[in-house]
Amino acid sequence: MTNQVDLRQDKSYRRGLVLGLTMAEIMILLIFVLLMALAAALQKRDSQIRLLDSGGASRLVEAVQRAYPKAKTEEEYFKELTRAIETRQAVEAAGLEAGGKALVADADLGRSVREAADKAGIDNPERFVRQAMATAGKSKKGQWPPFFSLSEAGGYYFDSGKATLRPEFEANLRREIIPMLARSVADYDVDVIEVIGHTDEVPMSGESNLDASLIAASRNRFPMAGLRSTDNAGLAIARAVSVVRILRADPRLKGVTILPLSGGQMIVPVDHMADGAARGGDQRRRRIEIRLRKSTQEATAETPAPARRDARR
Repeated sequence: MTNQVDLRQDKSYRRGLVLGLTMAEIMILLIFVLLMALAAALQKRDSQIRLLDSGGASRLVEAVQRAYPKAKTEEEYFKELTRAIETRQAVEAAGLEAGGKALVADADLGRSVREAADKAGIDNPERFVRQAMATAGKSKKGQWPPFFSLSEAGGYYFDSGKATLRPEFEANLRREIIPMLARSVADYDVDVIEVIGHTDEVPMSGESNLDASLIAASRNRFPMAGLRSTDNAGLAIARAVSVVRILRADPRLKGVTILPLSGGQMIVPVDHMADGAARGGDQRRRRIEIRLRKSTQEATAETPAPARRDARR
């Protein structure tokens, strides 16, 4: 009798049995499942393509163009869309309320940047921001610092015809002007502050005591209210001294040389010589200018060499 082999008892056969299926049947099942998933993905893609073909693409393009009218290239549109998607994701991650507040703040900042870029004549706000950041990162040392103008038109008043500071003038000096001066001294690496008094062209009269008392007043040995001037040049230097006393006493300007100067009625804002035609008062011209510079050495003129005598004489 011929011995018959039962294949079901073979080890390789038993290893292929899973849930009653052979290995070959399992492979066929896996391929079928993959084909079903692929068919579902293709069907979804086809439906999206049909949506775009039915007018969705054109509406999408129009919406993007309306949202970003200044974008000119595909890359710029893509960047704007990417930012919008990232903003939405950030809002969703942070929660509606917190994300909404952040979105409003970012929108206000973006609007301000666009307006500043437009005023600067730059079409691309991103490039404008990068340029501003690059400029801010550069050292200001070696550059010429700006000057400060404190005029009656700007709310900086002296007592009429006198060198006495009004209380609000002195308060603004301590609260606003001195901190800005201290930053400028550090930013521009300067060590001299010039305080220049200016007046309008309205004539003055009376009796002056500046020759006898001005230096003492600058050293706090004579009251500023006691100074008297008979001309605009004297009134201007007296008012400059009044400001200098406040600046010198402030520790934030320690180590800085602070000098009073007078422009009298000679200089019209900004940096123009007066022509003598003005007759009335002018608040813009009644002012204190504060200028900063670095101390320098005095230039000396070269002494010409003596003429050589003719040896044949």
